[in-house]
Amino acid sequence: MSATSEKPESGAHDRVGGGPRKRRRAPARPDQPATQATTRPSAPAPLPIASAASEPFSPGQPIRPTPGLSGGAGGPRQWAFPVGYNIAQYPRSTEATSFEQLRSLAALYDGVQLCERAYFDVLGRLELRALPRAELLAEDERPTAPRWREATRRIEAFLESPDRTQDLRAWLVAFVRDLLEIDAVAVYARRTRGGDLFALELVAGETIKPLLDGAGRPPLPPAPAFQQFLYGAPAGWYSHDELEYIRETARTDSPYGISRIERIILRVNQALRKQSFDLARFTDGATPLGVIQPPENLTWTPEQLETFERAFNGLLAGADRMRVRARALPPGATWRALSGDDPLVEFDRFLLNVTVAAFGLTMDELGFTDTSNRSVGQSQENVVYRRAVAPVVTLVAAYLTRQVRRWLDDRFTISFGGFEEPEDFAMRAEAFAKLIPLGVVSAQYVARQLHLPYPAR
Repeated sequence: MSATSEKPESGAHDRVGGGPRKRRRAPARPDQPATQATTRPSAPAPLPIASAASEPFSPGQPIRPTPGLSGGAGGPRQWAFPVGYNIAQYPRSTEATSFEQLRSLAALYDGVQLCERAYFDVLGRLELRALPRAELLAEDERPTAPRWREATRRIEAFLESPDRTQDLRAWLVAFVRDLLEIDAVAVYARRTRGGDLFALELVAGETIKPLLDGAGRPPLPPAPAFQQFLYGAPAGWYSHDELEYIRETARTDSPYGISRIERIILRVNQALRKQSFDLARFTDGATPLGVIQPPENLTWTPEQLETFERAFNGLLAGADRMRVRARALPPGATWRALSGDDPLVEFDRFLLNVTVAAFGLTMDELGFTDTSNRSVGQSQENVVYRRAVAPVVTLVAAYLTRQVRRWLDDRFTISFGGFEEPEDFAMRAEAFAKLIPLGVVSAQYVARQLHLPYPAR
């Protein structure tokens, strides 16, 4: 065959765009025999949906995934994070409410301050307990047995001042305040030169920005998972091994939590506006308390009326004694009040009730007992222990347990006492008392569960 009659190589035609391309065999369908050949052009295999397009009311084939939008190793992304999230210049800049706004709302509204004060008072009554794990105790062995005393003493000595600068109560107050106001608690584990734990240092949560990997999740060590921003500029990088970021309400659509203040941000803004209205009313308000209506047959000129008005107001302005005395008006004049002394007090109470409910407290805990009695007060106190104190204290105890097991002794668990419901102890003791005669539990086990002293066998 002459050179002019030879077929050019398909590759040459492909490069210049001329000539037919070679057809590839399409992959065999699952319902086709392996030896059956097909001449269909190359195309992705249909998805395994048990419905053909020709069937009536078919659901159809789903749209094929867009390449590059899956997470690492082919898994799904956690959420549709903003493009270039790690490049954003400040923590929480992708959220509707900034850390600074949450801090300001908490500082300005006295209802939030009263609720936080109730939490701080409870923290002062907590009793730290470093106990060995129950599965490590021998039968009827006391947690205070001699073999546990040295390790217990060492753990409790460290936790007396977790950051080496303030006591445990002050450390807990700062921890819980960040949790309630911005739901972002950052704790840096400072190490000694030998690699041991030296201190658990609290860092202002509003300065810490969580970073994301390609799947929208926190990067694993040794990659940096957090970055601190100071004065508007990025500072250090920290991995999960160095810094822990604690949230009360974790979310799948954001690396930030939702604080209790953010949940009621509209009501807090209403309360602040109401406070501003009341403040202006008692300082330089434009609405007078009332007006004096002169009689119809009064022959005073407008200048004379203005002179009387100035004299009357000048006599009362700044003189509390004169304001409570009776004054004689021109014959036929009447007084008409425009507003009461306490407008919209019920609205103030409503806003405070919403704030108290968001913090899991009751009005009794804030000292408002006008609608309460002894039985109602006791039941509401149990609500406070169950809904407010217990979850927060459990969260703090879980964090300290993780740190103690990682750095100090993995045989121990940290818990707090002194905040249990008063009725809870009696109910548990009564239930255990019925089980002891049946041989289900021993008296030593019951005493250990109720944190009561008992003789060792």
